Amino acid sequence: MDSKKHNAKRKKRVVRKRVRIAVFIAFFIGIILSVFQYFRFVSKTVYEESVSHLTEIFHQSDHMLKELTDKNLTYLHMWGEYLKSTSGESEIRDYIEKAQEDAGFLNFYFLSADGNYKMVTGENGYLGLQENMEEEIRQGNDVITNVAVPGKSQMLVFATPRAHGSYQGFEYDAIAIAYENSDIIKVLDISVFNGNAQSYVVHPDGRVVVDHSSESWGKVYNFFGILREHSNMSEEEILSISEKFNAGHTDAMLVNLDGRNYYLVYEKSDIQDWIFLGLVKADIVNASMNRLQLSTMLLASVVVLCIAAFLISLIIQKSRINLKKKDSEILYRDELFQKLSMNVDDVFLMLDARTYQTDYVSPNVEKLLGITVEQIRKDICVLEKLNPGDSEDPEKNYLEGIRVDEQQEWDFEYVHQKTGEQRWFHNIAMGSEVNGKKKYILVLSDRTSDKKMNQALSEAVHAAETANRAKSTFLSNMSHDIRTPMNAIIGFTTLAVSNIDDIKKVRDYLGKILSSSNHLLSLINDILDMSRIESGKINLEETEVSLSDVLHDLKTIVSGQIHAKQLELYIDAMDVTNEDVYCDKTRLNQVLLNLLSNAVKFTPAGGTVSVRLKQYPGTKSGCERYEIRVKDNGIGMSPEFVQKIFSPFERERTSTVSRTQGTGLGMAITKNIVDMMGGTIEVQTEQGKGTEFIVRLPFRVQPENHRVEKIAELEGLKALVVDDDFNTCDSVTKMLVKVGMRSEWTLSGKEAVLRARQSMELGDAFHAYIIDWRLPDMNGIEVTRQIRSLGDDTPIIILTAYDWSDIEVEARAAGVTAFCAKPLFMSDIRETLMAAIGQKQAEAEHPILPAAGSDFRGRHILLVEDNELNSEIAVEILNEYGFLVDTAENGAEAVEKVQHSKPGDYDLVLMDVQMPVMNGYEATKQIRALENPALAGITILAMTANAFDEDRKKALECGMDGFLSKPIIMEELIGTLQKNLEHGTGTSEKPRG
Repeated sequence: MDSKKHNAKRKKRVVRKRVRIAVFIAFFIGIILSVFQYFRFVSKTVYEESVSHLTEIFHQSDHMLKELTDKNLTYLHMWGEYLKSTSGESEIRDYIEKAQEDAGFLNFYFLSADGNYKMVTGENGYLGLQENMEEEIRQGNDVITNVAVPGKSQMLVFATPRAHGSYQGFEYDAIAIAYENSDIIKVLDISVFNGNAQSYVVHPDGRVVVDHSSESWGKVYNFFGILREHSNMSEEEILSISEKFNAGHTDAMLVNLDGRNYYLVYEKSDIQDWIFLGLVKADIVNASMNRLQLSTMLLASVVVLCIAAFLISLIIQKSRINLKKKDSEILYRDELFQKLSMNVDDVFLMLDARTYQTDYVSPNVEKLLGITVEQIRKDICVLEKLNPGDSEDPEKNYLEGIRVDEQQEWDFEYVHQKTGEQRWFHNIAMGSEVNGKKKYILVLSDRTSDKKMNQALSEAVHAAETANRAKSTFLSNMSHDIRTPMNAIIGFTTLAVSNIDDIKKVRDYLGKILSSSNHLLSLINDILDMSRIESGKINLEETEVSLSDVLHDLKTIVSGQIHAKQLELYIDAMDVTNEDVYCDKTRLNQVLLNLLSNAVKFTPAGGTVSVRLKQYPGTKSGCERYEIRVKDNGIGMSPEFVQKIFSPFERERTSTVSRTQGTGLGMAITKNIVDMMGGTIEVQTEQGKGTEFIVRLPFRVQPENHRVEKIAELEGLKALVVDDDFNTCDSVTKMLVKVGMRSEWTLSGKEAVLRARQSMELGDAFHAYIIDWRLPDMNGIEVTRQIRSLGDDTPIIILTAYDWSDIEVEARAAGVTAFCAKPLFMSDIRETLMAAIGQKQAEAEHPILPAAGSDFRGRHILLVEDNELNSEIAVEILNEYGFLVDTAENGAEAVEKVQHSKPGDYDLVLMDVQMPVMNGYEATKQIRALENPALAGITILAMTANAFDEDRKKALECGMDGFLSKPIIMEELIGTLQKNLEHGTGTSEKPRG
């Protein structure tokens, strides 16, 4: 017993000693950290104070330079006014000599814009200007720049164009005065730091304007040259400083020149684009601050050490008192642990590592495991049930491999020995050493409630993810496809309002709005067709399609996005001999818009997006293969992401892409549509350089639309194609050959003019010119102007990918005959050439409203519509076709009007569905129930925005004769009205009732 007490006391002393050592080490580390932190604080303060002091000093020097500049320019303006009113040479000479004496400048010059000068003494010469100031003088701007005169030192010249005239026969555009560099330095002289401060005035590119340097670096012409030759700064760091100069920043930094640290202070001067620089050796600036820093730190260190010693003694004393308290607390904690273990869901065991006998087991073991404490102490095999549930060897002892101070965790399933309930536990096994013997400590945590809750949550999350995925699919389709045509509708509506007096433009804009609206409507119809979305089925509907119209409409729809992002858009067609095909136009538009929208979205401002269509021979008779390449020079994609780009919901995780809205469904939709069309799609991309999508689709051609290609009036005549793109020249040349012309091409506007002149001199003149508007050396209008100056009145067609309305007046004045928009198809070039030679009559304006197949004058319709705006639109349209329209604001009013009418008063009822007071379904039922069979049998057509199949079925079941969805498609409306009015009540789709 005595030995046990002695061992216990010895362990307490060891613990106390270790505690004191730990406390001492902690305080010592704290002192070191405090001193280190103080050093950092003082160093930072020294730097900030030094920079602030230097900035103020050099700012004053810059201010003095600004005052000198303002004074000299003011003198020049004053002298210029005097020279305007004086012409006598002697008076001028006396006046300038007096001004030189007062102002102290070196020379006075009468200066021409090209740099030639004449002095009052009659001396002529040329100023070697370091800046091209001719344009500045022409624009009436004051100029301050360096000059070099042979045989003289470099000077600083102040010039003003406010005076111009003639002196001794010399025509001058400005007057100027010059100072030597040494005169300017006197103004900038800095007296502080014992003359060791030096300064420069430089341009943002580093060229030195004023050099006030005392270092042995020789004549400095570019400040960045000093940094490159005398410092260890990298080129990237020097370029960073240059960028800050260009941005007009004010800043300070430490630089190492020839092994010594210098403070570099710079700020944007108010004079032109100058930057004022200051350089001072760091040890000179910091001399006094360093002495203060050293003395302060020594004093602080002594104080800190004294405080630390005092605190350590207090801590040691306090630790002795605390240890006594700990001994008492341990006894209380043992009792408390016993009580708490009965109220938690954790079982605690301690086992002997050699015999596996239980040294300790918490009293709650029977409640959680259904085993008594005595059973665990007697039956070691009970522990085998605690092995992991997924273990390969159920009889393996998983405790053997646990070393001292090591821990392992696993989950296991367990059947309660009394209730038979399936339960889940998390087991933590730790190796420990007690009195030199190895022990295992086990903590068995009951996770049954968590397991059941997680299962319920997992099922709920799965259900929520399924619902969210369906919602995301719906919203993504809607957002991705609707915004682009909607943007075109809004944009062209705004343009139509802005040009309301220009009937031609308004009609053009309205046509484009109608085209975009029809595309938007087709998309909305697909979105609202929920049964097709849920089943994932999309049916392709082949119709007659003009690829020329598709690409021109595509350019119209995305033009707003292209303009907003300041991009260049190129669309062209190569070797397309069959532009009229059969395909699903909506799906083709969807593919092209997805690809083009992504190209626009991920191409920065100033970039280029191109679409190129090319035709290849097909593998089947009557079918050709068309290749569409959508290319951009945007951000590109990583090789890893390209592998999964066509998977749903995939988006590349980069900072640039993450800031761009999208759900990652667009490419998956595009790939599915291309596959359904029997085509292929591939992608070529490189990060930072751009992306190109290549789509290849087989289309049946329309043989009935194949025209006779040759134009008899142009057969054998010669044409010249001018475009900076070789592919365009090649494609247009082939088209011209097919219409019967001889064709040549060139990539240069200047060469086009030369060829035109040569062809006229050789007697084989061109009979048509097709010229691109934007050429690198000379635009198409200027080429036209020069060809016309040769006396050539040949038709000239401007080829452009842009809206030519802004240049049309100028182009017509220069002699342009016609315009042709890219992409250029065979039909486009035929029509343009025919119009240019006067063989094609002016196209009749296509009416926006479709023509009716019969006369509706005198026909009477009852329009039931609660929305005033919708009612006004419908009435105006119906009136255009000769209908007499009566209106009702709700179903009850419609029933009343039909009931009190005579048979024949109304030929037809257009019935909205959702209305106040009485909806359209109920109104139709009441009309069908009228006693007069002639009134009860009146033709009723639903005209509603409820466009689902179940809505159509419900309308027919309540007694309606037909169904029209909103927004109204005019062809469908007129066709339906015509059919129903010609056949009386028509062939009813519903049972009367």
